[in-house]
Amino acid sequence: CSKMAAHVNNPSSVASLLSWSLRSLVANFSCHANHVHTLPPNIKDKLVHLMSKRGVIKDDNIGKVVHGKMRELDLSESEVSDVSLEQLAVCRNLRKIDLNAVKGNTTTVTTKGIISLVRSCNLLQVVYLRRCTEVTDDAIVALSENCRQLMCLNIGGCSKITDRSLEALGQNSRMLRSINFGHTGVTDDGVISLATGKCRQCLAEVHMDGCHLLTDDAVEVIMESCPRITILIFHGCPRLTDHSRVALEELSGPNSKMKQVTWTIY
Repeated sequence: CSKMAAHVNNPSSVASLLSWSLRSLVANFSCHANHVHTLPPNIKDKLVHLMSKRGVIKDDNIGKVVHGKMRELDLSESEVSDVSLEQLAVCRNLRKIDLNAVKGNTTTVTTKGIISLVRSCNLLQVVYLRRCTEVTDDAIVALSENCRQLMCLNIGGCSKITDRSLEALGQNSRMLRSINFGHTGVTDDGVISLATGKCRQCLAEVHMDGCHLLTDDAVEVIMESCPRITILIFHGCPRLTDHSRVALEELSGPNSKMKQVTWTIY
């Protein structure tokens, strides 16, 4: 008995047992699905982390593993839809959600789902939606209006995004520090609205690569209006000229804090 007690009281043994139990639960989730809701939040967090890494969170099981104290959720490897997002209404403390499509474009996460999400989870600070091609301006407008603590946003490859999204972010997202709107339909007008908006003093990272409608004006307004900018990605924008490079060198100066810059000169 003494040897068994020592083994159970060993933290590493307990951790190993918990890890094994969670792996077994994920492997046989359907057999235990009706009992998962009874798990405490800290155990659910570990379970969700493991399910996220394995990409096995789905519309029919997400409601059993999320909880009201959850702060982060990675769904980038999982096949989820608006149905899953509607079940996140209980996650009132959610700060970060990753819905990036890592296996090509996704059409199952749409504007409807994002609007439902941001109306329930208005403390969101980090939102990743890369290549969610059915996400439109309406979703980003709703995000900017409901989640006023938004700091990081990735809408790269969301091909239906236009200037309207950047205008809304410029008007509402004072704390925005990082944004990726590469490969979208934005123009100089949208970038100007963003760069001169309420986030101008916070904005430090902008990815706008592959935006075929942008010109040198977009680069100049960011360099002139955003004093904290340290990362500016604008390669693959065919309307940009060598003037952008020259402006970048002139405006950044010898004491530049720039960490990363990429561009393509046509």
